[in-house]
Amino acid sequence: MSLRINHNIAALDAHRNLTLTTRALSSSMEKLSSGFRINRASDDPAGLVISEQFRAQIAGLDRAISNSEGSINMIQTAEGALNEINNLLVKMRELAIHAANEGFNDTNQLAADQAEIQNSIQTIDRIAANTQFGTKKLLDGSKDNVATITTANSSQLTILQSNLTTGSHSISATKLSDATATLNTTSLGISLNGTGTPTELAEGIHNIDVLQASAGATKSSSSITISDGFGNGLTLGTTATMATVASVATFGTANLANEGNYTVVLNYQENGEAVTGDQTLTISIATGDTVAVQLSKWNAAIANNAQLAGKIEAATLQSGGSKLEFRAINEGAQYSLKLTSSSSTASTAIVDMGSSRSSRGTSKDLLKFTLNTVKNSGTTATANIVSGSSKTFTAMSTLITDIQTALTSAFGTVQGTTGDMDVELEGTDKLKFFTYDEGSSYNMQFVSNGSGTGEAQNVLGLTADTIAISGTDALVAFDNYTNTISSVKYASTTNVTLYNKAAGATGRGSINITTNTAINGINLGNLLLDVNAARYAVRLDGGPAASVTGGQDATIYNSDRSESIKIRYGLSSEGGSETISNTDQSLVFQIGGNVGQTARVALGNMATSALGKNIAGNMFANLGAIDVTTVAGAQDSQSVIDAAIDQVSNMRGELGSFQKNTLESNLANLRIAQQNLTASESFIRDTDMAKEMSQFVKSQILLQAGVAMLAQGNQVPQVVLSLFG
Repeated sequence: MSLRINHNIAALDAHRNLTLTTRALSSSMEKLSSGFRINRASDDPAGLVISEQFRAQIAGLDRAISNSEGSINMIQTAEGALNEINNLLVKMRELAIHAANEGFNDTNQLAADQAEIQNSIQTIDRIAANTQFGTKKLLDGSKDNVATITTANSSQLTILQSNLTTGSHSISATKLSDATATLNTTSLGISLNGTGTPTELAEGIHNIDVLQASAGATKSSSSITISDGFGNGLTLGTTATMATVASVATFGTANLANEGNYTVVLNYQENGEAVTGDQTLTISIATGDTVAVQLSKWNAAIANNAQLAGKIEAATLQSGGSKLEFRAINEGAQYSLKLTSSSSTASTAIVDMGSSRSSRGTSKDLLKFTLNTVKNSGTTATANIVSGSSKTFTAMSTLITDIQTALTSAFGTVQGTTGDMDVELEGTDKLKFFTYDEGSSYNMQFVSNGSGTGEAQNVLGLTADTIAISGTDALVAFDNYTNTISSVKYASTTNVTLYNKAAGATGRGSINITTNTAINGINLGNLLLDVNAARYAVRLDGGPAASVTGGQDATIYNSDRSESIKIRYGLSSEGGSETISNTDQSLVFQIGGNVGQTARVALGNMATSALGKNIAGNMFANLGAIDVTTVAGAQDSQSVIDAAIDQVSNMRGELGSFQKNTLESNLANLRIAQQNLTASESFIRDTDMAKEMSQFVKSQILLQAGVAMLAQGNQVPQVVLSLFG
């Protein structure tokens, strides 16, 4: 073997290995003491890069978790305030329904309801203005996404909610179909004029209630005695006459043979009253009594009879001659007279009344009316019932038929079927005159033919009218607003527009109807109007067309559905294009650990001036303006409150959805990602203590062996000294 002393290769080799062992032992001690596998870049450069990226992600996730938890608290603060607003709205709705109970409430109750509602309005405004998280206001509209129409808005567009980005946008509508309507029945005398051409009417069912039926001008008689108590029918003629009972022979100045007592038994009836019963009249005739003296004696006997005084008289025949005649003082068929019996004590009676019989007067057969109808404008005419000869009526039906003929002759026919004016039986013993044209546009006036008792008007129970009698208007309520229809033409159509609001009211809707009276006019009842509003094809920023119904809320999206807007088109919109300027002030939440991982939510203005707006046909502009002190106000207030409840509920729903589906769901996902990333980072960077301990023990043993071998290596050159011995 060769021996060298300048270079101790064995010692150098032992030293080199010892150095490596020392470094490995130091590395193991560092890993074991720090717990990290990578303590410096040289430990694992690639692993360090990945580990640091993971550490940044984990730190971001930790902050995102904290952000989400804080954001949930903010959303719950807003939702709690909205819950209280909702409770107030429910109470306001209860008060509005109470106020609508018109038949029960008095002025004080309505004032109390309004006072409580006003207090609730003030409370809602206070909640909207003061709800905040930290110093940030939540419900005053400052955190809303606001879109404003910058064009003339000829298309009647209303923006309800915006989910657009800040900037300029466009929306266009093309009208696809006009509004139409149908009625469920035409049996009440009302039908639609074509499609009805509904204007400002929301789609759905509307109520049309006939509160008061139309009717022609009417005039009723009092009770008519068609047959008197003695079986005589009602007689009408060209001239009026009295009820008379005449003697069978003439009489003159009395002689001795004529002396004696004369007795007649008379019964009388007037104006349908009960008969007087038999009334006995007795006079004494002496020789030399002239006709005049005899008549005066008879009239004195009549004057002394309470039942007959002033009602009948004794006289010679009206037509001339020397016969004794008992007759009614007044002319007309309302007076009747009956001779029950007559007798005399004279040997030769100067007056022989004959056998029992009765008589009824005759009334003049003229009825005079002034008529104002479609056919007759202010026409005055006289109806001659029996046309030139007297006629006795024993049945109301015959009398009515002849009067109808007379009226048709006087005023003409309508549509060739019946008189412009007619008469019918009312009850069992009355006449009712009426016009076929109905409503206050038409009238009739009964005009007296004279002041005498013999006119037909007296026996028929008619009195002259000082003013014309008008027809009855139809009162038709359309969605609780009452319309008056004053002209309903017989056997022809009349076009009428019904409105659901008073003139000048916001959102006043209408429907065109046709009245077709046939015979019955407009009758009481309820109709259901089914309206189909106009349809539009609507595009946002040139995106796909969406079908929108007039008056209904709709959400329109852009081409990639990243933006949307909730809108409503007016019920009378013709379509068109509008430009929108949008300012998005929504709350932005950083809910992820990386750039751009955000979520937005807009918080609308919950003040009463912003709730319950844009309700078609409602008298109130918003919730803050409602007034329940009138029936109409209470009804419209309910609609406004319902709309406000929908707005608040929808906002609560959006916040709840945002909290649950965005924040809470994302929070759960963040925690999972944080756990998995931490596990991955730990796998890369943390020390496997068991494995590293094995390496440490190995290095310790190698260190001890290396030191021993280095010592041995250092002893090898000393062998050379043995050569010098």
